[in-house]
Amino acid sequence: MDTRDTGKVTLSIEDNSYLHAVIYTNGDIVEDDIQPVTDYLNMFNNPIPALIERKGRYSISVPVQIAMLQQTKHRLKAVAFIERDHKDVIMTRIAANTYFKDVAVKSFYDKKEAVTWLSHYFPSTPLLPDAQNTG
Repeated sequence: MDTRDTGKVTLSIEDNSYLHAVIYTNGDIVEDDIQPVTDYLNMFNNPIPALIERKGRYSISVPVQIAMLQQTKHRLKAVAFIERDHKDVIMTRIAANTYFKDVAVKSFYDKKEAVTWLSHYFPSTPLLPDAQNTG
């Protein structure tokens, strides 16, 4: 599946098993940034596991946090964060206790360990867009 770049985040499906999101912006993530991510996730009929890497230092507006709280349990089944430092760990703890509170969340410093943990949440069939899943 192709990579989608929203201007702040890149999204791709890795190994047909999990969403890989790289947040590279150093700015604010605002309401206008929600739709491209939602459109990408809406291609799948079931919640999927996600690996999130932070490359930038960003903030997430309150409306985005509320939207994520309302929508993530229907789109994500687990989220593994790759941490760079203690600031990332704090951001992950906040996410786990607020807008990702309805899904499994865990911090990792090693990508391979994160992918191994996510494997417990992988679907039994490869992640494919709905049209390909039904064909």
